[in-house]
Amino acid sequence: MGRIVFVSDVHLHLGGREYMEVFLGFLERVGGEAEAVYIHGDLFDFYVGHRQGRLPFYAPLFERLSDLVAKGVRVFVLGGNRDFLLGRLFRENGVEVIPDQTTLELGGRRVHLSHGDQFCIHDHSYLFWARGVLRLPPIRFLVRNLPVSLAVWLARRYRGVSDRKRKRFARRSRGRLPSILDGVRLFHERDPHDVYICGHIHFLAETPIEAGGKEARLLTTGAWEDGPNCVLFDGEEFGIRRYDPHSGRLEPVSQA
Repeated sequence: MGRIVFVSDVHLHLGGREYMEVFLGFLERVGGEAEAVYIHGDLFDFYVGHRQGRLPFYAPLFERLSDLVAKGVRVFVLGGNRDFLLGRLFRENGVEVIPDQTTLELGGRRVHLSHGDQFCIHDHSYLFWARGVLRLPPIRFLVRNLPVSLAVWLARRYRGVSDRKRKRFARRSRGRLPSILDGVRLFHERDPHDVYICGHIHFLAETPIEAGGKEARLLTTGAWEDGPNCVLFDGEEFGIRRYDPHSGRLEPVSQA
């Protein structure tokens, strides 16, 4: 089994060309050497449907994804809280759209892959609005059919509220990690896995998990604004990595 790369929370923002180039380089240099690439949520700062994806700004992204697939790299994507409306354009370019909370078998281990926001079990307002109301079929239909300029404006307003909340958590030593630990443990007690990989909390770390006498590892990816990063499965082991855009190399992350 070859290298597999997991990346999330890239937050590509409309108009950020230099930032986009860093991610395109990551796909070419790191993704191009992998057997598979999993993008597990929040690839975009916001995504209001395929009409946004067809804007000229995003053309290089879909070209790079299509090139990877043509070279034999399997590319998978699942929606995050910022881009749960993705789908059609990815399929058209050979990317496989998979459900959030997918189980993989890698290296003899059972791996749970998700965006991670479903683990925020104590944030009832978030679960109600972000994972409830906003994902209702009528709301999804409305957003997809609004004029693109209006949908983008509304999404930017919503993201501004969320970003202020993110900055408050960023000042804490463990960020938002505590906000998902109870949710991960509860899930692990019901349906044990060996490894959990998720994003959402923007905290790049490996954390031991134990529930019901069963141990596991939780690998969380960080926000790319804080430095490009990913989780790497090298065919035998899992590890968190930082990506150096200048050298194109992945560097291990030391754990405290």
